[in-house]
Amino acid sequence: MRTADLIELLARDVRATAPGAVDRRLLAALAGGGLVTLAIVVLGLHCQPLLAAAQQPWFWMKAAYTGLLTVSGAIIVRRLSVPGARLGAAPVAAALIVLAMAALGTGQMIAAAPAGRLALWLGHTWRICSPLILLLALPIYACLIAAIRRLAPTRLALTGAAAGFVAGALAATLYGLHCPEQAAAFVATWYTLGIAAATALGALTGGRLLRW
Repeated sequence: MRTADLIELLARDVRATAPGAVDRRLLAALAGGGLVTLAIVVLGLHCQPLLAAAQQPWFWMKAAYTGLLTVSGAIIVRRLSVPGARLGAAPVAAALIVLAMAALGTGQMIAAAPAGRLALWLGHTWRICSPLILLLALPIYACLIAAIRRLAPTRLALTGAAAGFVAGALAATLYGLHCPEQAAAFVATWYTLGIAAATALGALTGGRLLRW
């Protein structure tokens, strides 16, 4: 068969994508994976007293940090899931959010008494925080990969890394419902490390899982 005949044959079956279909598919994946992770947090890890926590600035500091990273990561995934879309300012915004939290944590460490800095940085759960965020990100990542496979990504490893990033950020947001740590230095280190681990997992596996 000639190339021109093959192109014409394939073109006959092309169907227009409904407006907003990509957004709905990705949002459904985030919602589905997020619900699984939320169930694990609520039933397995158990939430801290949320009414009391919601009255404290540190609770909203953590939620704002991971929530903003989730939004910026979702924008990046959306743009990488279709060919030809530019990434725009979303990666820069994500980097600035991380730098802002790092600056806040550094300032907190400097202001603290030298004897208390290590405890402020490590908290009580530093050994388990990052691994738990990575594990909680897995259901969200799996749902995102399943959704993206039905789209048309062209930069597979980068798309996988972005999916891992947003999965890690959303997992960290939901993990915050359980985590009692209050220090910006803790969040800037161990939350970010968990998100970075999920990003690395996505970069390593995305190329294979998203291959057409």
